[in-house]
Amino acid sequence: MEFPMMVTLCLLFPILVNSSETWLDSYKEPAEDSSADNDDVAIMEKRWQLGYENWRLRCEKFQAEENQTSPVNTRIAGGELAARGMFPYQVGLVIQQSGGDLIQCGGSLITLQFVLTAAHCLINATGARIYSGATRFADVRDSAEEFLVTHRDFITYPGYLGFGGYNDLALIRLPRKVMTSDRVQTIELAGEFMHQAFLEGKVVTLSGWGSLGDSPSNETRLLQYLDVEVIGQERCLCYFLPGLVSQRHVCTDGRNGRGGCNGDSGGPLVYHWRNVSYLIGVTSFGSAEGCEVGSPTVYARITAYLPWIRQQTAMTN
Repeated sequence: MEFPMMVTLCLLFPILVNSSETWLDSYKEPAEDSSADNDDVAIMEKRWQLGYENWRLRCEKFQAEENQTSPVNTRIAGGELAARGMFPYQVGLVIQQSGGDLIQCGGSLITLQFVLTAAHCLINATGARIYSGATRFADVRDSAEEFLVTHRDFITYPGYLGFGGYNDLALIRLPRKVMTSDRVQTIELAGEFMHQAFLEGKVVTLSGWGSLGDSPSNETRLLQYLDVEVIGQERCLCYFLPGLVSQRHVCTDGRNGRGGCNGDSGGPLVYHWRNVSYLIGVTSFGSAEGCEVGSPTVYARITAYLPWIRQQTAMTN
C-alpha cells in the first residue's frame, strides 16, 4: 500500500445549505508566456521530480506499519459520548455566512470572554451563536448560556491566507463574561515546553460534535470525545501534499478511522498533564477522501501562537 498524497478538507459541517463557491472558482489560468526559458522549465520539473522522490523514500518506512492496520471502523469518528461537565471549556458555534448558509464548528473557552477556534470557520461569516456548557449541540435548553456575536467580534490570525490550514486560528470576543460553574470553565493554554518533540507519542483528547463517519446517517448532535496519539511530523507529511503540513501544526494518528470529522473544525485538542487539562491544538483539517480512510487529523499547534493569543486576550485574563 502506498501513501496517497491527499488534499485537505477543513472539517466544517454545513447545517442547512452546502457552500457553493470555493477559492478555486475564482482561479484564472495564467496567460502563456511565449518567452519562457525552456531551460528554466526543465530545471523546475527536475526539482519537482527530486522532491517527489525524496517524499517517497522518506515515507516508505511507514508503509509496513500501515499495511498492518486493522480494517477501518466507523465511530467524532471512533469516539465516545461525553458526560455533562466533562469538557467545560468546549463551546458550540453556529456560524452565519454572508450567503445565508449556517456552518457548525467548535471552539474553546480560553478566558472568560474569549473563544479560540479555527479561522476557516469564520470565512465570509457575518455572525454566530455560541453555546456554552452543553452536551447537545446548539440546544438552548441544554446550554448554560447562549451568546450572539457579529463579525466585528472576530479576530483572525493575521497570517491566515483565507483558505487552507496554514495559520488557521481565530478568536471570538464574547459580548459579556461567561458565568462559570461545574459545566463552564476556561482551559489553560499549552505551556511553552509543550512543543512538537514533547507531545510526540503522547495520548491526547479530541472532542466535538462532528459526524461519527462519512455517511449522512452518522451525523450527531451529542458531544463526543476520543483519545488519540500525537504522531511525528515526518509521518504526518506523508499523507498530504507538500506544504500543507507545517511546523506550526500537530497531527494525531487516524488509523482505524479514529479522528476528527465534519463539524469538528475549531474544536479543542487537549493534553492532560499533572491533573490539569491544557489546550494544545485547534482542529483544522483532515483528508479530502473522508474521515474513515485512516489519515491523520491536523491541528494548529497552540505553542506556535502563544504570543499572539496572549496579546489579543490580555485585557480579560
